[in-house]
Amino acid sequence: MDSILITFTNTGSNCRMYGFPGVGLKTSYGTQSVDRNKQEVGIPFTPKAGKRATANVVYPINNTGGSGVRGTALVVTPPNETHRVTVPVAVSLPVSNTDEGHLEVTPVFEEH
Repeated sequence: MDSILITFTNTGSNCRMYGFPGVGLKTSYGTQSVDRNKQEVGIPFTPKAGKRATANVVYPINNTGGSGVRGTALVVTPPNETHRVTVPVAVSLPVSNTDEGHLEVTPVFEEH
């Protein structure tokens, strides 16, 4: 498994963070929703201006020898928000008919 770090930076006034970001992975087959993992959500927090919060997208590494499914961008919606940001990525996922090793996102945590 590998991961992509998502960083949220408070560029303005107080913003309350809690829960999971919404994440989709754009591929040549369309956009795949990223499931929430089973990690427990922490307590709500309010990062001060300039401070950050992070979450991770965990995904299986394609070591099958084939081309796999190419991910080209993450579509990220911060927790409790409606505006999305699209961020380019370059990942190769194995092709599989099982849920084993599927994509998961962790809850946001305040960076210290």
